[in-house]
Amino acid sequence: MVYTYGGFPGGPDGQPFAADEALRAIQRAERAGRDARASQRSAAKSLDDSADSHERTAKVYDEAAKHAEPRKAEYREHAARHREFAQEDRLMAERMRQMAEIHPIGDPAMPWHPL
Repeated sequence: MVYTYGGFPGGPDGQPFAADEALRAIQRAERAGRDARASQRSAAKSLDDSADSHERTAKVYDEAAKHAEPRKAEYREHAARHREFAQEDRLMAERMRQMAEIHPIGDPAMPWHPL
């Protein structure tokens, strides 16, 4: 027979989990959430840096197109692609920043949130 304490099953030895073990589990979960949010903010920064790099590359291709008549269309196409990449990176960066601001189990302001 498994005994429970407060609705929680006992440990392997049948004893209820100690409050300090529960506290450590909560602290580990909170630390993991902080680490995840820090990683998301770092990813957002990297994506912003990547977007900046794509913008610079697009400008170089635009400048090259001005001076290379036979390949002008090709260079403009490359510039347009790099601007698309920059836009995608900025969108992903914004999503990462938004995710970093959301509560670990969802947004408490949302009506379906369990808290």
